[in-house]
Amino acid sequence: MNGIELIHSGWGKGSVRVAHAPAGLATVLEFRGGLLSALQVNGLTDTPDRLERGRELINYCWGTGNARALVPKEYTHVATGKPGGLSPRWKLGFGTGDSLAELSATASGRFPDALRYTGPPARVRLEVEKAHATVAHSSISGEHRSQLHVSSGPFRGTLALPGPGIIEVACLAKWSLTVL
Repeated sequence: MNGIELIHSGWGKGSVRVAHAPAGLATVLEFRGGLLSALQVNGLTDTPDRLERGRELINYCWGTGNARALVPKEYTHVATGKPGGLSPRWKLGFGTGDSLAELSATASGRFPDALRYTGPPARVRLEVEKAHATVAHSSISGEHRSQLHVSSGPFRGTLALPGPGIIEVACLAKWSLTVL
């Protein structure tokens, strides 16, 4: 992963204002923790009239690698946190959906990731070594999110991609996606 500068940093719990992409483009969050990090990143709405924690965007655990996820437009901030224990160091930055790597044949990783898909409706083969995995599809603008897959433990099977959009893979184990 490259292209998104990780300009914000902190330790343990923190909050960063989202630098949203221009209209029509998805906002991408790129996050990196330290070797012993176990952190969650949630969306946060923080305005003079409202303070509300949103859904989990990234679950990051043990290792050195970058994770990516989309940030819905309704969130004004992202919040990092860890339930007790150490307060690990983190870095994050924001980019646009058009800067994501394209899923054209095969993609793999071991942290949550977001990929751009520009092809027609297709079948993809998902393989997950172990652990929980979720795969979601959003429009190129980052809207209209739909969940394509949820599993616990190892998985090998096919999913239907509805067409162009952004594919989010939330998994903390080795995974791969192959367009069939």
